[in-house]
Amino acid sequence: MIILNYSLFRDTAAGKKRIYHEPVCDTMIESMKKYEPHLWTEIDPWTQIAYEDGYIYGGSGVMGDEGFIACTDQKHQLRWGIFFEQTNPIRHVEIRHDRLIANNEHEELCIRINLKNITEITVQIIE
Repeated sequence: MIILNYSLFRDTAAGKKRIYHEPVCDTMIESMKKYEPHLWTEIDPWTQIAYEDGYIYGGSGVMGDEGFIACTDQKHQLRWGIFFEQTNPIRHVEIRHDRLIANNEHEELCIRINLKNITEITVQIIE
């Protein structure tokens, strides 16, 4: 598991937003559970597309500002997943040239993931 630091800054005077994100560390789920016993949350899929021999889902967490993207096999067993605490729910996902393009519910945020290297992620504010 990779922990990603994600921060959104609002410059109210200029009317602009900026997103900064970078990997913090690699860890294991067991280590996360040791220090954060309330690690788990429910998710609600909002959208899905077929991908290879499975599916890619986008949706929401329990809180209104949470979003997720997950990839499963044909039997819906998790291959990988990404959980965001500040993106709002992911409402739209599509694939273009081995890249997953995901937009949040307000269509103000675009997340791009290289499906050949899922640690290659970019997050962009749509203005």
